[in-house]
Amino acid sequence: MTEEKVNKVREQFDNIPYPNIAIELTPKDDINTLFKFSLTTCQYKRSQKIVSPKGKIILDLGCGTGWLTLGLALANPEARIIGIDISSESIKFAKNRLAYHGFPNTEFYAMPFEDITSLNLTFDFIHCSDVLYLLPEPLEAMKVMRSVLSEQGIIQANLHSIHQRYYFYQGQKLCKYLGLMDDAPTELEFSLIRDLMNSIDERVLLKTKSWNSDPTDSFLAANHLLQEDKGYTIPEMFQMIADADLEFISMINWNQWNIRDLYIDKNKPSEYLDMIIDAASVEEKLHIYDLLQPVNRLLDFWCCHLGQVQPIIALSDWEDADWQNAKAYLHPQLKHPKIREALDQAIAYYAPFNIHVFLNINAAHPISLYTASCACLHLLWEQPLSVIDLAKAWQKIKPRNWLTQVEISEADALSEIKDTLIEMEFLALVLVQKLD
Repeated sequence: MTEEKVNKVREQFDNIPYPNIAIELTPKDDINTLFKFSLTTCQYKRSQKIVSPKGKIILDLGCGTGWLTLGLALANPEARIIGIDISSESIKFAKNRLAYHGFPNTEFYAMPFEDITSLNLTFDFIHCSDVLYLLPEPLEAMKVMRSVLSEQGIIQANLHSIHQRYYFYQGQKLCKYLGLMDDAPTELEFSLIRDLMNSIDERVLLKTKSWNSDPTDSFLAANHLLQEDKGYTIPEMFQMIADADLEFISMINWNQWNIRDLYIDKNKPSEYLDMIIDAASVEEKLHIYDLLQPVNRLLDFWCCHLGQVQPIIALSDWEDADWQNAKAYLHPQLKHPKIREALDQAIAYYAPFNIHVFLNINAAHPISLYTASCACLHLLWEQPLSVIDLAKAWQKIKPRNWLTQVEISEADALSEIKDTLIEMEFLALVLVQKLD
């Protein structure tokens, strides 16, 4: 970054540390965030292998006030956590936050991203959230991250979507034209933009699309008055990953990018669009979705070194021999008291378990789990089980077909468990790994 732009960004976040969240608050009950921040999740999405975070080294690049750093520490027990940020004021807050919540050994450094190599470390997981779109050359940051990424490491990063943020960028252009972004925002700029927007008729498009009735200073600083903010498309994101000699793994919220979820009725699709989707690459499908439904502010993605993404065979395509030699695990972030309470209640009352209450795993359709899925989650709570043992346990729970009263055979029980695991593994609620 040029020195002038560096100073503008640093000054903004020194004056208004981000995120502005009270030190005593904690994301320990934010299962959705911990699920995404878990090294287990991204490693499984890449290779269908389960990796423990114990002993791993995690970098939070652009850690701000340490709110997400705390989430990384909670999601990855016994990992070494290091945070860096360009704002020394934010670093002070981050140190205090992690110490307050019982992570006094977390390391923090006030430095630009270019200096990461001076730490003389390689990282197993690099988290870089809400940073790249503020840099004049985000590709350079990607290259630096690659240079300190361990051989099996994964980068979790994001860019602003130019489509979702369209009206905020229009608002920023207006603020620049009016002289409100010559320097880092202060109370004067906040007051002037509030007075301006509050005086404008509700029918004005910019106000309709980008304003709310009582925006906080933090909201204004992160949107209308955000220095150096830029938006990107899906093709630009993929090009940046490729230019950094990295390989795309998956969108972090992969379940929220399914074009067919956008149909009124999946049984009555557009034949033309379906034909295109069937022949499209992953990049093309994501791009079509973002053009149709630009609801994701962030283009959140995982990537890694070239050649590390292993071909994944979907469980629905597994052979019988694969199932005979596989073990099922409950995702570690699901082992939360609130989930257990809701799960036990669903089982007790033969009711659906509304997992979407805890995990934002599909924006288009709420996800409810039924009897077999609830039983699997309950059985796997204490320990992983082979698929065969899980089927045997299910046969004891459901010895007969509940409608016909015909006895359930071992083959029938295994078939039902397979279907259940296929559904839940796609959502990464349950992880299924072939045994060596």
